[in-house]
Amino acid sequence: MKLRRVIRNGAGFLLATILIRLGFLKRASKKALEPDVITSIAFHNPSKKLFMKMVAQLQKKGFEFISAAQLMDILSGRAVCPRGAVWLSLDDGWRDNLTNVIPTAVEHQIPITIFICTGAVEEGVFWWRKVTQFPHLVPLQFRDVNTLKKQPEDVRMQIIRHIDEAGVSPQREAMTIEEVKNISVITEIDLGAHTDTHPILPNCSEKQIEDEIAESTRKLEEWTGKNITVFAYPNGSYDGRERQFLEAKGYKLAVTTEEKSTVVNGDLYLFPRYIVMDDGSFTENICHALGVWAPVIKKIKQIIRK
Repeated sequence: MKLRRVIRNGAGFLLATILIRLGFLKRASKKALEPDVITSIAFHNPSKKLFMKMVAQLQKKGFEFISAAQLMDILSGRAVCPRGAVWLSLDDGWRDNLTNVIPTAVEHQIPITIFICTGAVEEGVFWWRKVTQFPHLVPLQFRDVNTLKKQPEDVRMQIIRHIDEAGVSPQREAMTIEEVKNISVITEIDLGAHTDTHPILPNCSEKQIEDEIAESTRKLEEWTGKNITVFAYPNGSYDGRERQFLEAKGYKLAVTTEEKSTVVNGDLYLFPRYIVMDDGSFTENICHALGVWAPVIKKIKQIIRK
């Protein structure tokens, strides 16, 4: 598996280098700097080097970082969109964000939004990491996390429960409750909800969706003393049933992982974001972040299918 990732990332670096030399990145940057265009970039658990380099490159190109509050004001028509608006977010609540991301954001006064998976904060580990760390406790057909993500929520819960009952002790990778409290008072940081146990919501019943949203909201608001009004769909997956529960809880913005830029009249409950790869090269990731990568890969796949 590791060798496969090395090969894949090497090929990604090569393709990204070619695209940059052919002028794709330059044209994409120019488009992103047009009026009323917002570029939204999502990270998960980036290295300090990758995050710093991405921020430096965006600053060099003349982009302006905006907060979640500014984003919602722009999308609601209460504020004018600055030229080259960029909103940065991070999903899950990885503990390494505390050293690899937050110091850079504070030093350079860059607003970021961190979407917290509250159950993982309490337990210390994300469910998909349990699957990859303890595959012997998972049925063979579900050891591929992507396969498990396609199963009904009851199946996922049963497998994770089985791992937990085995008494294993995975190393903490998520922030602690105290750490979430501490970062909630930092000026540059907004917190958002990312459900409680990070299920794939289209695989859930309506009751499960409602409970996941309600529980994550309750915990975050209790921990921080703040109203939580932004939400990220786990895995970027949604089917429309979530909106009624988000609206009922007072959410003003919900974000996906659909890789495209948006304009100021976009849907506040389906706000897209470009995804940065934690283990990818900077060269490939800057192509992801500015919208070069997704359309090129789509065309390549179309050609291969023919």
